[in-house]
Amino acid sequence: MAKNYIGLEIGNGITTMYQGGKKGKILVSRLPENLVDDGEIVSPELLSQFLKKMKKEGKFSGRACALILPEFSAYFRSLEMPAISEKQLRLNLPYEFRDFVGNESINYNYDYAVEDYVTDEDGKVTAIRLLAASASKETIKEYENLLNRAGFKLKVALPREMALLNLVRKAIERGAPSDRTFVIIDVGFTNTRVYIFQGEDLKATKTIEMGCRDVDSVIADYYNIDVYLAASYRETDHEGILESDECRAVYNRISLEVMKAINFYKYENRQSEFEDCFICGDCSDTEALVNNMLAYVRLKRESLDVILPEESRGLSDAPRALMSIGVTL
Repeated sequence: MAKNYIGLEIGNGITTMYQGGKKGKILVSRLPENLVDDGEIVSPELLSQFLKKMKKEGKFSGRACALILPEFSAYFRSLEMPAISEKQLRLNLPYEFRDFVGNESINYNYDYAVEDYVTDEDGKVTAIRLLAASASKETIKEYENLLNRAGFKLKVALPREMALLNLVRKAIERGAPSDRTFVIIDVGFTNTRVYIFQGEDLKATKTIEMGCRDVDSVIADYYNIDVYLAASYRETDHEGILESDECRAVYNRISLEVMKAINFYKYENRQSEFEDCFICGDCSDTEALVNNMLAYVRLKRESLDVILPEESRGLSDAPRALMSIGVTL
């Protein structure tokens, strides 16, 4: 994929833009209120204006962009299919998503990435392991129109898992062990997600319906302010609020669920050994939460430079913009 694509993720709390090239650049901007609610766009026209302003502020060049699809708009599956041609694979993908899309398969787009090939004793390919996704054509069209008004041209749209697979694959191409376990913890605004790759094989995912919005809620209650203002208090650690018992109680609940997910994977995959993890996401800069989580899971925080392309290493906002980086690769 062209290096000059602008990677874009429109989250619930923040929006991130990334562009590679000789030296990568990232812009992270907090979303104004009432533009996006739980991933769904509330005001397309105002959001277009916001993105147009971001593009100008960050001095991003060109129109071509690659978008991270919001979770509600895309379905994602790990599949193992017979060793058939690409044409046959694409013909069969709608059938594999029938439980999600029902009789509406004609109204969805489908795509896939090959994870691995299964071979017999003679080395003959007998099956293909895939990461596959489907997205509503209507949703894609809505984003195309929104982004066009903002000065972009949508070229690629991927779910988060495929963006992470791009990063893992590139890391292995650069020399990371092909059997390494990549544990990626995405500390988001509304959700915290755990992704575990064994090499290029996505082995496990877990979504925990808690994130920094829950921290903002207890801060709002503590100061008797609205939640949007409370997010500013969190970002600046107003009066050391992030070390309060109220906030720590939220950290503990999130960290406990992350620990359960990782421990379950270890129990089910006892041959898999790992001592570190990668931290990313909207709230990966909330150190009090991240440190609490690392203590629970008993893993070291590995540098994202291991999976980042060279042009984005050293950029302070790379952890928050990881998906926007991965979607451009």
